[in-house]
Amino acid sequence: MLSAKSLRRTMPDLPITLFSQFAVENSIFERVVRVEPTSDGFYDKTRWIQESPYERTMVIDADTYVVDAVPELFPLLDHFDCAANHEEYLNTDWLSHYPRTDIPASFPELNTGVLMLKRSERMDRVLEDWGNLYKAYLDEGAGRKINDQPFFRVALYRGEARVATLTREYNCKFRGQGYLNGPVKIIHGHVNFRADVNFLERAAAVLNRSTRPRVYIAGEVFEQKLVGRFTDRRKAHKVGTFALRPESELMAEAKQLQKIVKERGLKNTVKRTIVGKWSG
Repeated sequence: MLSAKSLRRTMPDLPITLFSQFAVENSIFERVVRVEPTSDGFYDKTRWIQESPYERTMVIDADTYVVDAVPELFPLLDHFDCAANHEEYLNTDWLSHYPRTDIPASFPELNTGVLMLKRSERMDRVLEDWGNLYKAYLDEGAGRKINDQPFFRVALYRGEARVATLTREYNCKFRGQGYLNGPVKIIHGHVNFRADVNFLERAAAVLNRSTRPRVYIAGEVFEQKLVGRFTDRRKAHKVGTFALRPESELMAEAKQLQKIVKERGLKNTVKRTIVGKWSG
């Protein structure tokens, strides 16, 4: 709801369709499509994206927050079938459950949290292939957890869709690391599947305190500063810092400890903590 409201605030004329397993009634949505989830939410995403009612679609994950309007994204679809930015880690198949040695490492994953899609035969084939690849993996029954992006990478590589590369300003996974050059327009990320508008606004404000070339990592933002009087000397200049959680680190640690104690019991928690400390 927070993500949809941020989109409505910045682009009030854009119709919004929500795919949800829950009954949702809110005038912010043009329509709500009720869906039955499987046991794998990432796989479900590949299915429902194919059901978009629009000729041109901006797909945004529920943990996105639109800082500013992005009308400039839609004209990309005059020349391309799809637009997305590089995944910050290039490869999210962390445990090599789905190795594809037939695809060069130079072809990275795209982050599917923000996607621009045009309805076309080429794009439809890619989306269908995306879902089929994921389903074939799940049907193997290995139970190895993965996400949708490795399969999207394969579908794009062997498909014919034209892909435009978005910069990180349009999908800023702010709790990680990345490079920016210009104002951030969409931030992406959650803490324990919750969103706090003040927390998100504060992070966006720091990220946009400068619009020059800059990097962010672990809640700190740096840009380059020229300091030499007679020579071209440069150093990192700290733009600002933002919190990585809406609450303090101490409070987060206390809540996590409380959760562990509830799950394991006090005796086992203390035992594991001592053993972990001694063995370290």
